[in-house]
Amino acid sequence: MLSELFTPTTLYIGGIALVTVLLIIFLLSAYYYWRAKEIAPFLARLEDLQRKIADAQNTLEETKKEQQNKLDDLAKADRLIADGNAAKEWLEQHRTEVETLQLSIDRQKTKLDEAAEKFKKREEELSDLTQLVADKHGELKRTEEQKAILDVDISEVKEKIEVLSASIKQKTKQEQDLTASIDQLRNDENELDARVKDLNVQAQSLIQLIQEKKTELERLNKKIDNTQNQLAKVKGEAVVAQTTISQLAATQNANKELWKDLDRKLFVDAPDLQPINKKETSWLESFSSTLREHGFIFDRRTIYSFHTGLKCAEIAPLVVLSGISGTGKSLLPELYSASLGMNFLPVAVQPRWDSPQDMFGFYNYMEGRYKATELSRLLWQFDKYNNEEARQLYRNNIPLNLVLLDEMNLARVEYYFSDLLSKLEIRHGLDPVEEEYRKKAEIEVECNASADTKQTRRLFVGLNTLFVGTMNEDESTQTLSDKVLDRSNVIRFGQPKQLAEAPDKKGFLKSWKKEDRITLNSWTQWCSNELSYQNKRTLNEMLKAVNTALAKIERPFGHRVSQAIERYVTYYPGEFNEGLSDQIEMKILPKLNGLDSQHPGFENVMNAMKDIIDGIKDKELLNAFEQSSETAKESFFRWGGVVR
Repeated sequence: MLSELFTPTTLYIGGIALVTVLLIIFLLSAYYYWRAKEIAPFLARLEDLQRKIADAQNTLEETKKEQQNKLDDLAKADRLIADGNAAKEWLEQHRTEVETLQLSIDRQKTKLDEAAEKFKKREEELSDLTQLVADKHGELKRTEEQKAILDVDISEVKEKIEVLSASIKQKTKQEQDLTASIDQLRNDENELDARVKDLNVQAQSLIQLIQEKKTELERLNKKIDNTQNQLAKVKGEAVVAQTTISQLAATQNANKELWKDLDRKLFVDAPDLQPINKKETSWLESFSSTLREHGFIFDRRTIYSFHTGLKCAEIAPLVVLSGISGTGKSLLPELYSASLGMNFLPVAVQPRWDSPQDMFGFYNYMEGRYKATELSRLLWQFDKYNNEEARQLYRNNIPLNLVLLDEMNLARVEYYFSDLLSKLEIRHGLDPVEEEYRKKAEIEVECNASADTKQTRRLFVGLNTLFVGTMNEDESTQTLSDKVLDRSNVIRFGQPKQLAEAPDKKGFLKSWKKEDRITLNSWTQWCSNELSYQNKRTLNEMLKAVNTALAKIERPFGHRVSQAIERYVTYYPGEFNEGLSDQIEMKILPKLNGLDSQHPGFENVMNAMKDIIDGIKDKELLNAFEQSSETAKESFFRWGGVVR
């Protein structure tokens, strides 16, 4: 506490005050000397004052030495106080005495502050005095009076210094007393530590004994609780089991009723399917000859194109049969599916169709169940990834289904079929066994969207379900968009070269054995062809040349078309050039539709395409192209297809 009173800062302020007084006196002396002639009577007194000041300086030096000694003593006291930090408990008990000492020190500090303030005020007064002496010689008397006041102040400061010196001596004695008390407290603390150690040893023994008893008690309580918990658990499990059984039964009945319409089987199950074991070319020859025998007239190239288009379902999931009415577009898929034992589903497209619900059905809020279509029932019946019954029934072999969208362009195909078409395309290169990837290609059928719990089923269209569409070319129908065309193989049925008599459909259907049914495994074997190195090289060169020609009129094709063409040519069961000719007819030439004959690249692209077609040596294709090119010179190009 004493160190806070006589800090270097405090002593510094006192020294500054004395030095300031001496400096002011020195300035006054210099001024008096300068004005000696005018203030000669006062010089003698000034000399006397200088002697007194010299005495005061000597006294001040002695005081400084005494203060330095006291500071040294205070430094020792600080070290002793630092050693007494361990006696905090004792200081808390004697807080009153300490606070009394603190108050005393604070009062002394306050007095020193007041003295410093007075010195500051005197400094300001001397400054004013100096200004007055410089301005007015007549105020010298007032200056002498102020000097007398300063003398009095100096005396007061000396007295205060003496009082402080006495106070320092008193505080030093108190500090010595405190040091002695601290030493005594340390001795008492050592004795208490020894006693505490003895008590700790005894306490540890008691704690160990209590812990042993507590552990034994907890073991007994735990054994009792386990027995009670097991009993309660058994009772709870019995109740939960009974509740779960009831809920499952109720949920199962509700779901069964909810999806009753979708669960109705469309075709009779065939659990013991025997895969058809025929070579592809042999079957095609047999199929073509049987058609002719029963009065059906289809060109061999048309049959091969239709068959190959279905084989490309993974990358081009739709085969479109286009042409005038009454040429057998709807009949060919039916006869084809019957000859292979496929499940055949004709779907009559309606002009009002404008959403996927028209194809898959909707939730009937009046009846409280899902109203399925025949298509959704077929897809669910053979979905072995989401339908547990189908998974068990068709785990080894699964039959093929052929869906016919009859007159599909009576409505805008993009409105009702684009969603399914996108899902079918996503299947390409996808492993349906992996649920995470399969979901991307699944169709979600939602039932009762307003229910608290979302009730849905998912349909995955496997490669065992093939899609065919027919479309008539008249003013009542819609045209196909580029999206549909790029994902399809379009076969044109033109004016028949020969009009047939009434064919024997009933006889044709009886000629095929019902037990001869193609399965997905057999179908996959028919889709395992590979191109020879030479044919693949020829195909790549042709595609590059065609795309270069189309790029000049800003109508090039991308990877999808290129891959679809290669897949078709690879799977085509006839001559390489025939498959290549089909794809030029189906994929390439339709891209020229609407090309204006005035376009700067018209002649170049026509010549390039003519050279490519001429190299394939397909006279019918070449004649059809030349006819379209000639007609286009008067307006724009319109591809009408090849009539086989």
